[in-house]
Amino acid sequence: MNPLACVEESVASGPVGLERDVAVLSALFADVLDEQVGTRLRETVSWLHAQAVAARGGDERARAQLAHFIRSLPSAQASDYVRAFSMQLQLANVAEERERARRRHRYEAEGGIQPESLAEAFSIVRVLPRERVEALVRSLELRVVLTMHPSDATRRAVLYKQRDITSALEELEESDAGTSRARACLDEIRESLTTWWQTDEVRRARPDVTEEVRRTIYFFESVLFDVAPEVVIDLERLSGVRLRHAPLTFGSWAGGDMDGHDAVGPESVAATLRAHRLAALSLLRDRVRALTRRYTQSWRRIAAREELVRSLERDERELEHAARELGERFRDEPLRRKLYFVWYRLGNTIDETAGSKPDGAVYASARALEADVELVRSCVASRRVADGALARLLWQVRIFGFHLARLDVREHALRIRAAAEGLLDGLREAGEEQERVRLLTRALLAGDPGRDERRLPSAGLRVTRSLEAARRAVTAYGPDALGAFVVSGAERPSDVLAALWLAARAGLAPFGYSARSYVDVVPLFESGTSLRAAAGLMDALYVNPAFRRQLAAREDVQEVMVGYSDSAKDVGFLAAQWWIYQAQEELARSAERAGVELRVFHGRGGSPARGGGPTHQAILARPPAASPPVLKLTEQGEVVRVKYFHADLARRALEQALSALLVGETRETWVDARWMGEMERLAEVSRSAYRALVEDPDFPRFFAEVTPIDLVSELPFGSRPPARTRSLSPEHLRAIPWVFAWTQNRVLLPSWYGVGTALAQADPELARRMWERWPFFRALLAAVEIALFKADLATGELYLGLVSDRELAARMWERVCSEHRRTVEALLETTGQSELLEAKPALKVRLPLRNPWVDPLSRLQVELLARHRAGDDEAREPLLATAVGIAAGLRNTG
Repeated sequence: MNPLACVEESVASGPVGLERDVAVLSALFADVLDEQVGTRLRETVSWLHAQAVAARGGDERARAQLAHFIRSLPSAQASDYVRAFSMQLQLANVAEERERARRRHRYEAEGGIQPESLAEAFSIVRVLPRERVEALVRSLELRVVLTMHPSDATRRAVLYKQRDITSALEELEESDAGTSRARACLDEIRESLTTWWQTDEVRRARPDVTEEVRRTIYFFESVLFDVAPEVVIDLERLSGVRLRHAPLTFGSWAGGDMDGHDAVGPESVAATLRAHRLAALSLLRDRVRALTRRYTQSWRRIAAREELVRSLERDERELEHAARELGERFRDEPLRRKLYFVWYRLGNTIDETAGSKPDGAVYASARALEADVELVRSCVASRRVADGALARLLWQVRIFGFHLARLDVREHALRIRAAAEGLLDGLREAGEEQERVRLLTRALLAGDPGRDERRLPSAGLRVTRSLEAARRAVTAYGPDALGAFVVSGAERPSDVLAALWLAARAGLAPFGYSARSYVDVVPLFESGTSLRAAAGLMDALYVNPAFRRQLAAREDVQEVMVGYSDSAKDVGFLAAQWWIYQAQEELARSAERAGVELRVFHGRGGSPARGGGPTHQAILARPPAASPPVLKLTEQGEVVRVKYFHADLARRALEQALSALLVGETRETWVDARWMGEMERLAEVSRSAYRALVEDPDFPRFFAEVTPIDLVSELPFGSRPPARTRSLSPEHLRAIPWVFAWTQNRVLLPSWYGVGTALAQADPELARRMWERWPFFRALLAAVEIALFKADLATGELYLGLVSDRELAARMWERVCSEHRRTVEALLETTGQSELLEAKPALKVRLPLRNPWVDPLSRLQVELLARHRAGDDEAREPLLATAVGIAAGLRNTG
């Protein structure tokens, strides 16, 4: 059938829903292919998809035909096929996201309560006394930190096109079939698809830090700035509690994460903080301008107060240019006139931030703007008006201020040590930890800045000057601009004290007896060893007089970060999850003994191996001792795209996190000591099995050839290099490319290897009770189950042909397959299911639908990878594009 006829039939018939969206997008895309490359390619793509479907059903002839076609396809002709399959998968993502938004709307329209929503949370917490619920709502704190780690394959140029397609689909849903508006929507989708087809799927060059900062800001500008206030307003409405503080805030690492990234430094820190401020001011100014057209109330119809009169008189004096431009306009509409003055003052603040001379007064802080908005609200003489657009603006000011998102600065302990040793006399020569602590403590208490830094090596200067750039921004923009100074690789108290001393030298932390501190110094515990030693390290810091000075300056609140990525890469998934759980419990007890309020910062990734998975479930799985209604967590790479691309999805994601923080206060806090003992034993068994594999002397060679790690290292997804050194061996590789490589070949090994060996040795009855009653264990097995279901060893076996040593390939593959089989069997026995995802039928049906689109891409990747490794330069471009397509198909890739 003609593609356009398919479109008309799809729009005219059948209910609005996922199937119709997929049909419409597929038919329009087919029409684009016909125009751009001809019907032959479109028909061949359809044939390849049909063969992949048949092959999945066991048709050996179809499998052979599929393999023969791909082997015969010249490298120079592969790009269009890769592009077609990749776009089809990304269009499926767009349609699925629309369905998720539609599902939310159905709950609201039908008056139902969606699971994991704020409405459900308040239906649960009603069991608590009213005063406790109010206190709980007032104590809520959620900070979402966006990090642009290189695990998202979708270009920003493509995101814009996907957003346009989504908007047109939404409008099409409201239009009658056959109308001019419906036809216009279809034309808009077709135009976006065409320009998307004509856009390079893979960047020609690796993006720089500036591009990553812009990408981060894009999600605020397009979605979060308007969605976050709506979530808070819902929280107030459902709880009946009027809030003054923002229970929801944001942070960012883009532009501030120096760890292993030489392109991040003082220039990027300063530029990012300025970009954040300019974006926040511009967004606020746009919202204020919109209100000037709405708030046209007369003096005679509102509760105008003397305070408003004085405020307008002050504006006349301080904003002379604006007063001259306004003249006598809106004299009888005081709220409108006041909002115009707010708009002018924000414009002056933008000019000042951009380095231009402002034409009149500026806002000294976001608090001053908040006061102006509150003044206007107090005069509207209507609760409905006060709780409308003005309430949204007020929450935008409170949530985003003039800083948009707090910038965290991160550096590795090795670089921090080197910088401190180059500046503080005797530190480099001090071999004992006790002596290092003594020297740093004395320098902090005495206010000793050490030597002049001009003779420091460039790496050390980058650290000190980045902190100085942060201090200048804090001076200019206020303390809200800056978040934490994160010390990755922290192994001993002197690592944290060295970071504190460098922060103090820059004016960010207290020297001597100063009470001023603008930054939290946050140790990141990410390796297996550091997680085990975390509580002891913090014990030592809590009794250190210099560190206690910092704590006093931060109101005795200490943030620590636990990393899910490197720990799983280090000791395997199960052991890492358990050690992180234990570390949180021990850190909470350590803080309680010291009279300190602990905040745990969760460094989660997208894949199960990096702590990914449903946020609601993960929050409820926290240990009871470390589960206040406070949470800071990272959202990385493709997770940012999945959760915050669309307003409805973003609202849902933020609701799920806040609702879990509420519900967590009602759960049982008791954990059976036998469960804890069993988990300790299982973690050690799993760790041993995992380490036995990765420590095999032949494993690095097997990994290098059976995964496309060489391809991953070339992908220009992010500005960060894939390894902290030039080596791509597993021990030097970052966790993201390690996981990404195993996801590309569909094995997903980091998310499950070692779990089967451990569960096979578990007490079956005890393990079943743990799964039924312990949220931590249930969440752990749920993540493993998803990974096992997504893993496709039949596809993974295709990559074995890339391993030059056949004996090595066979030996290693047998270990992988045996452990996979063991893990599936043990998990099913523990959960009482007969097959994976038996309890989640919708997910079980939906996930395999992608396979016939991903399978040809996997086969193309294997073939092109072999050619590329053999020296075929024409294979490189389509090979890189296969990674984009496979990532789109599997989604949680890093």
